[in-house]
Amino acid sequence: MATQDPGSIKELREAADRGKQASQELTAMKREMAFMKAGVDTDTKAGQLLYKAYDGDLETEAIKAEWLELVPGAAAPPSEPDIADDTRASQQRKDLTSDTVSPENQTESPYDAGHREFQQMIADGRPKDESAARFVHTVLEAASGANPDPRVISDR
Repeated sequence: MATQDPGSIKELREAADRGKQASQELTAMKREMAFMKAGVDTDTKAGQLLYKAYDGDLETEAIKAEWLELVPGAAAPPSEPDIADDTRASQQRKDLTSDTVSPENQTESPYDAGHREFQQMIADGRPKDESAARFVHTVLEAASGANPDPRVISDR
């Protein structure tokens, strides 16, 4: 009777736990982004309450409708647009996306890309769990969206 190396099973379980945690973090980030896009000020008590209590679709218009019902004055446009804030936000978006390639434009397998990123992070001295979370994020990102990568999604 062949026995499996208990270390490898333990590592697989830990990797699965990290993957589950990364998936939960991705879901939380998507929720937070949806509320930001809808213009919900989660720094206010009303915004915090809506964020915690809302259980509908994460579509911008649906969240915005709930927000406007809760805080009718929230729809008032700002008195003067702040160009510096817009520029700063644009730069932050560029910074966040500068090291990623959208799944539609990805020619490398998401698994290969995730493994390459994992190896690079390990080589850079990053913790193993952060590196593994990046791998999982890369694969989940390729699996989500309007056009999921068929190399990740399977009917099996």
